[in-house]
Amino acid sequence: MKVIIPTTPLIDQIIGPQKRADGQRYRLMTYVVQQPVDDGLLLYNTLTCSMVLLTPDEAADITAQRELIDRWFLVPQDYDDQKACREIRQMASLLMPAAQTINKYTILTTTDCNARCFYCYEKGTKPITMTAETASKVVRYIVAHRGDEEIKLKWFGGEPLVNAKVIDQICTELSQQGVPFSSEIISNGYLMDADLVQRAKELWKLQWVQITLDGTAKTYNRVKAYVYQGVNAFERVLQNIGLLTAVGIQVNIRLNVDKHNIGEMAELVELLYQRFGVNEHLSVYSHELFGERTPEDNAELFALRMQLKQQIIACGYDNKRRLQKDIKLNRCMADKDGSVVIAPDGHLGKCEHYFDRELFGHIDSEERDEAILRKFKEPPAEIEACTTCFFYPQCYRLVMCPSDFGCTPEIQQERLRETMEGMKYEYECYNIV
Repeated sequence: MKVIIPTTPLIDQIIGPQKRADGQRYRLMTYVVQQPVDDGLLLYNTLTCSMVLLTPDEAADITAQRELIDRWFLVPQDYDDQKACREIRQMASLLMPAAQTINKYTILTTTDCNARCFYCYEKGTKPITMTAETASKVVRYIVAHRGDEEIKLKWFGGEPLVNAKVIDQICTELSQQGVPFSSEIISNGYLMDADLVQRAKELWKLQWVQITLDGTAKTYNRVKAYVYQGVNAFERVLQNIGLLTAVGIQVNIRLNVDKHNIGEMAELVELLYQRFGVNEHLSVYSHELFGERTPEDNAELFALRMQLKQQIIACGYDNKRRLQKDIKLNRCMADKDGSVVIAPDGHLGKCEHYFDRELFGHIDSEERDEAILRKFKEPPAEIEACTTCFFYPQCYRLVMCPSDFGCTPEIQQERLRETMEGMKYEYECYNIV
């Protein structure tokens, strides 16, 4: 047996190696995923975050491998995996000190947008744009609450480039004060041009952009419904994607899919390949639009998305996923102490989906509404599917998260595929080293 990824140190600190018991019958822990490779069988434990390689002979009789007991891949037949996971999480949370500084900021430069997508969750919101005065206060807040780490900024909106001048201002003032930072942006990409891209690279220290495409030209232009007249917005956005990748900024294209457009996404991916070829700065993935669907529709959409994924992989646009290598103790920025959202008027929140409500403070004050902060850490009741789910140790659901209201067989299948792909990728990286 070969250890590819060792057990996370925090897990070792909490439970250490498992003690063997003579005469005990063992089984694979619920959280162990198997992935065959050319020279054996990979096992990855989503609780301990450890991965090992078994030789073909060892894989032929897994329960006889005593070292797998030591490393918690094998547990007694009557072991309560879910209870153990909850207890380990609780102990890990106690051992991990709360963040005393803030180093991740999602900054809404404006809630205004130059597009009018039918599915936008901000639809009907009164546009608010950040002023120069508020932007300076944002910088002062960042400086006052930072530690020694690099600051991570995410520009958000609306369309953040509608108010690009405050991005210039915040980045300039942070640089003047010697604050190390990098940034990323969620944008429709329309307002970019050669000058802005160069400014983003040099002044904003922009590393990553997410741009959504809703279909080929006709569908895209109809869905985005830009405020401008007489322009081919689809072509303009593709040109800007080219400008971004040309200067080394990573572009992640999100394909928003539903029954109305999934049929043309294969054509779109082929178009991207013809346009950009194999490009190390370009990745593509699909994501279903939020909304109610029948189980049959869920299954159909999932199957079509998996077909699309194979095409994305064939074009070299798949974003390689690394495995989780430490115990997961939070869902996202919403329940992470070191992350905040800053609204255009300076109010502080925990999630970009709640930019206009459930706010816990303001950049002008040190007062915090602790009840709201606790609200964003509240998990929902566990469901029956949690009991047998391999992904349970790494699945954090929150009451406040609009995407966490349920679990479907398709979600579990996708998590399994992603984990198995991650196992193969980690093993490839291990062999290269």
